[in-house]
Amino acid sequence: MDAYDWLRKAGITVERRVPPVGERLSTGPDATVIISIDSSSALFAVEERQRAPYPNELARLEPRRNDLTCQGKPLLVVPFVPESLASALIESGWSWADSEGNFDLRAPGLLLKQRRTAVAPRTPARGLPRGSGSFAIIRALIRFGAAEEEEEAPATALAAQAKVSQPRASQVLARLHELKLVERRSHGRWRPNREALLDRFLAEYGRPGGTERYFYSLDSLTEVAVRAGRLHNHRYPVVVSADVGPDLIVAWRRPTTLLLYAEGDVATSRLGVVAAQGSGDANVIVRHPDDRSVFPTPDFVAEVSGTDVYMADPTQMIWDLQDLGGEDRLEAAGRLREWLLTRH
Repeated sequence: MDAYDWLRKAGITVERRVPPVGERLSTGPDATVIISIDSSSALFAVEERQRAPYPNELARLEPRRNDLTCQGKPLLVVPFVPESLASALIESGWSWADSEGNFDLRAPGLLLKQRRTAVAPRTPARGLPRGSGSFAIIRALIRFGAAEEEEEAPATALAAQAKVSQPRASQVLARLHELKLVERRSHGRWRPNREALLDRFLAEYGRPGGTERYFYSLDSLTEVAVRAGRLHNHRYPVVVSADVGPDLIVAWRRPTTLLLYAEGDVATSRLGVVAAQGSGDANVIVRHPDDRSVFPTPDFVAEVSGTDVYMADPTQMIWDLQDLGGEDRLEAAGRLREWLLTRH
């Protein structure tokens, strides 16, 4: 409803019509909206979603968009549309509006655009659990069922992965159950709604905290990542995130940034990098995070040129791609998200 309120606040007349439940068709719109301003008006067929699609999901929305064109100009209404997605939606034939007051509406004789904020929407008041082991358990639940055959996670295994007591793991799981993000099964096992849990995590995760340093290398960033793999040990892990980590999983472009997470000091001379003046001059970033859940348990490893490259948790790589920003990184985040949720 906020999206329509923002349109009205912009001086636009909005007449929204929702079909009665008994008359709704699976191929029909969630609503139709007549948008009017001055002497111009247009009829839009609305698709309302709980989140904005990733760029790589737009092709899958094409049949839905085609269905809507029989009722009006297709209009996607979501909580928030980042700037990096806005142009891709328009190019795919969608008008759009979000709950933060941003919109781009297009029809013959009508062009209405507004960008109020580039900041993602506020997180729900009753958010994900935080504190000891919470994010480690959430990340493990998202990974669970992807590589393992079982779809249900034992509380004891989650506690061991997060390095917390079983009572603490049960406390976190109970909170997630209240949020309808996990389902309680028998014998102390839990079935996560991995997609919903991942979307909530990406929306609510703040930052990994800690400190970061900036460096520059003239060498291939993949080669720098290989050198980081040689520095890794289980006491002082060094793991690779965006852009190189996602590229090793689902190749998408030539990486321009290498983000490393390290537990201890890193011998930067062995990485083949030199100090940069600031973030604008750097193509290698070394973070020493407060949040240790960026280091996955068990290790997540890719082999490059016969060397093991240890990588950050996949959920962190997706978050880092979104945080670094850019339309191509958002595309890569969508591809990595799909890989994480569908791999076996």
